[in-house]
Amino acid sequence: EGVVELLRRRGAEINKQNSDGISALMCAAAHGHPAVVLRLLRAGADTAVRSEDGKTALQWAKEEGHAACVGAFRQHIEEVTAARREAAAGGAGGASSGGAAAGARAAASSGSPGSLSEEARQAAARGEEAALLAWLDSGGRVNATCGVDNVSGLTALMLAAQKGQEGVVELLRRRGAEINKQNSDGISALMCAAAHGHPAVVLRLLRAGAD
Repeated sequence: EGVVELLRRRGAEINKQNSDGISALMCAAAHGHPAVVLRLLRAGADTAVRSEDGKTALQWAKEEGHAACVGAFRQHIEEVTAARREAAAGGAGGASSGGAAAGARAAASSGSPGSLSEEARQAAARGEEAALLAWLDSGGRVNATCGVDNVSGLTALMLAAQKGQEGVVELLRRRGAEINKQNSDGISALMCAAAHGHPAVVLRLLRAGAD
């Protein structure tokens, strides 16, 4: 942890990736170092960065069973959300950059709890789990909807399924998303995943009870 802080102060690129697409944040998360994870997040490490196999740092932590590292992500989201609330109330608190800032923006632009904000919509489609968690934890509803072009009733689950964002799909499922909810065209998350060629998401939704 001390060396990480030393290098950060010397100008190390927080989000630099190796030939496998692995960043410092992914290394810390995958090897179970929650203190380093939290330090990197506070320094602006981007939670949306993915390795060559498509995994984010949060996904690495979950897959390796490092609950404390997952907790570090949640702690940082809580810190960012608290800072946003303080700023909104006239305080001087500010959010850090990278994925954490995206989370703060998503929370800040949530609007009506039943409405899926633009930032939350983009987070679902891009697979930005931390940003979406921040929005949900700040009061956003898991089954909130939005409209795109002439289609209304789109949920974060549908958008994530359409883009093949398996991690976000699982996050939303665990948060109680309605698996079989349909948009104004009668399209469900399962149909979105199937139509856009995402078999892993299709299988996950079927196992979760999708019709």
